[in-house]
Amino acid sequence: MKKNFVFSNEQYNSYLYLTSGGYEATTPSHQYGPLGRSGYMLHYISNGKGTFISNNITYHMKKGDFMYIEPQKTVTMIADRNDPWSFYWIRFTGDLIKQYMSRINISYRNPVFSIKDTPIVPQKIVEIVNYSQDPHRSDFIYNAKLLEILDSLHNILPKVSSNQSSSPDVIYTKALYYIRNNYESTISINDVVNYLTVDRTYLYKLFKQNMNIGPKEYLTKYRLKKASELLKVSNESITFIAQSCGFPSYQRFARVFHKYIGYSPSEYQKKFL
Repeated sequence: MKKNFVFSNEQYNSYLYLTSGGYEATTPSHQYGPLGRSGYMLHYISNGKGTFISNNITYHMKKGDFMYIEPQKTVTMIADRNDPWSFYWIRFTGDLIKQYMSRINISYRNPVFSIKDTPIVPQKIVEIVNYSQDPHRSDFIYNAKLLEILDSLHNILPKVSSNQSSSPDVIYTKALYYIRNNYESTISINDVVNYLTVDRTYLYKLFKQNMNIGPKEYLTKYRLKKASELLKVSNESITFIAQSCGFPSYQRFARVFHKYIGYSPSEYQKKFL
């Protein structure tokens, strides 16, 4: 690709959204910023040189290098005066993206890596930009290629190594996902601590530090959140909804629902159906 080119993906997805991308051959000393961006971005330098500033640290970039930009973090990009850079870039957002990037060891404090670290990434970025010109393009393909990029970055630059697997942040995150993935069954906090092999008091401390509530209350509130969502849209019986969200009986569900929501389940359901 020789001409500057930008594409925009019209198929919005709040979970995984490759929003845009393109190719730019800059002019000598061309400067962008200091400014922030609303999404995550990857720039692959295909030719030339330039300067990248992130977290007030200056990086001298060359062909084969990557620049990573986090949402709302101020960066500056300056093309070299004698050999201005050309680059391919993609921008992506979404709730899943935020989770995935938290597992990859790149950030505004550590924003630079090289093609020798992960050779598949430039290939996929170029493929995305070229594919955007296909009149029959599909957001399924966009997302598939983006996930390949993220998987490659995670394999090469994982944020959590094996000797960090017992860190407080990791334990807290694992507890959240265990609850969210198993709330439909009648799990208790004993099941969570057994799964994580941690002390119950320690888990309580982690939840209080992060949420100001204990894990038992979080599990209850998460079940109620899912139950209230079902009550708004489902014609199933309240007993069925209660059991689908991990409550062992209608009586238990009705008592807890009224305590936290302020309505009985049937009153709440009638408001929406």
